[in-house]
Amino acid sequence: MRSPFDALLGRIDGLAKASIARRTVPCYKFVLEPEGERLGLCLLVDSKYLYRYPFDNSKGTKALSAKGRYLKGEMEHLRLREFQPGLCRYVHPQSVSRAV
Repeated sequence: MRSPFDALLGRIDGLAKASIARRTVPCYKFVLEPEGERLGLCLLVDSKYLYRYPFDNSKGTKALSAKGRYLKGEMEHLRLREFQPGLCRYVHPQSVSRAV
């Protein structure tokens, strides 16, 4: 939850709104999902990390809060790798179970 002080400073989850907007760029890519190849909304973070962005309908501070989670590294399980122009796959596939 945002504190009144965060609202005055223009911060969401400790990050400045301008910083979140400047460091994240939405784009559309074809993603290899378990159901097959689908066009999906993706998020390019810091011009080098590509993530799947499942929050299509969020707007305003909720959307900035979701993008802030990507900047903090909380959404690494949705990270993508582009292996052909416009075609991506997950770096950590959900179908592969990791041994602990």
